[in-house]
Amino acid sequence: MATFGTYTPLKITIAYLAATFALVVFGPVDYLDMPIGLTATFLLAVSAAIVIGYSIGSHGGPVPRGDPRRTSSIVRKLFDLSLAIALIAIIVSIIEALLSGAANLSFSGLGEAYTAGYEGYERNTGNYSAYFIIYSLTLPFTFISSIWGIYYFRTLGWKRAGLVVLLIFSNLLFHVLFSGKQKQVGDLLIYLSAVLMIKYAIRARRIDFKMIFASIFAGLLAVMLFVIVLGQRYAALGVDAGNINQRILYRVAFDQDHLVFKLFGPDHGLSLALFSTYLSQGYYGLGLAMQTDWVWTRFSGFSYSLSVLVSRFLGFEWQWPNTLLHRTGLETGWDETKWHTVFTHFATDFTWPGTVVLFGIFAFAYARCWLTAVRFQNPFAILLFALLTMGMFFMPANNQLLHSPGQLFTLLMVVFLYLANAGRSFLPNPIGRSNRPFQTNRHATAT
Repeated sequence: MATFGTYTPLKITIAYLAATFALVVFGPVDYLDMPIGLTATFLLAVSAAIVIGYSIGSHGGPVPRGDPRRTSSIVRKLFDLSLAIALIAIIVSIIEALLSGAANLSFSGLGEAYTAGYEGYERNTGNYSAYFIIYSLTLPFTFISSIWGIYYFRTLGWKRAGLVVLLIFSNLLFHVLFSGKQKQVGDLLIYLSAVLMIKYAIRARRIDFKMIFASIFAGLLAVMLFVIVLGQRYAALGVDAGNINQRILYRVAFDQDHLVFKLFGPDHGLSLALFSTYLSQGYYGLGLAMQTDWVWTRFSGFSYSLSVLVSRFLGFEWQWPNTLLHRTGLETGWDETKWHTVFTHFATDFTWPGTVVLFGIFAFAYARCWLTAVRFQNPFAILLFALLTMGMFFMPANNQLLHSPGQLFTLLMVVFLYLANAGRSFLPNPIGRSNRPFQTNRHATAT
């Protein structure tokens, strides 16, 4: 059995892009006039840039210096502060939802809870709820305390460990049950995967059958939950296998002769087909956008939240209506509420060739923070690797890390913390009680 080595994240990234694009070609959803060749050519160029950038980033890097005990005390204080802020924020949100009657308390009402949350929503109106403001401002602290809480869990002590469990459970309760959303479940699984990858690489542990079985089991449970929630969500809208080709955008058709429908029937087959669109529909938007005339959006169109902030606080023209996403919607009907991959977001400011180069740079950073986390157990590299891994999984969908204000603030904070601490030494367990070093795979040999 192999171990997690230098190039493991790169292999996963390339395999993931290939597998999700295969759903466009062989999946249960047909996309009208999908430019397969054009889209595949661009993805090959991006994949090549990722391979080159990652390969360069996997060599060299800063050598940590300084007193590890002093720097580790900063980590401990930041963790405690983040955990306190995150817990207060989620508890206040839960209490407010219960008192206002907005909380869904039935698992069978997840679909209605989700659709109710978007009633009357209109972009860039400035009408933000108290929950949205609290969530956005405190998300960086929730992320920091969750990742470090999971990573250092066994050494935290029962009080801190209990508070971490309370935080994670409360977030799932609020977002999944109360609000009918499933994103938080997916994010948690991605973060867990990133943490386990680092731990296995640090300890040079082999990928055994137990780990493979546990990963498959967790993945199947997550897919089952997503399928159930999606089924309820579309049932709340009156959409079923009999009318979905008429109710959904005319450019998308569900092939009910596909193996998925034959194996799982019309209802469960429909839910699985809808789940597959989460991984494939972005490539359709990408292909349509590549055939749309390009207009520069002055380095603010790649992030919706950034475009709003620049418009509201600096008085510049709101550039979102000029983006490739919006203009593709005007020309084809596939608007910005659909997915276009992360590449379309960046291409609206950096051009298509520029986006290819940009993702080579991102891959360089991805490799560097992976090696810093594995070789030197840098806690800030662990944060950045987990965050970039989440962004990597959302590449076929959207610009997840920069779209919402909360994610934008989280990325900026984590990148700042990483750059400020990349060259410092840290104890193996800066938060917990034990500081016995792991059996470290300091060379992270390629596998």
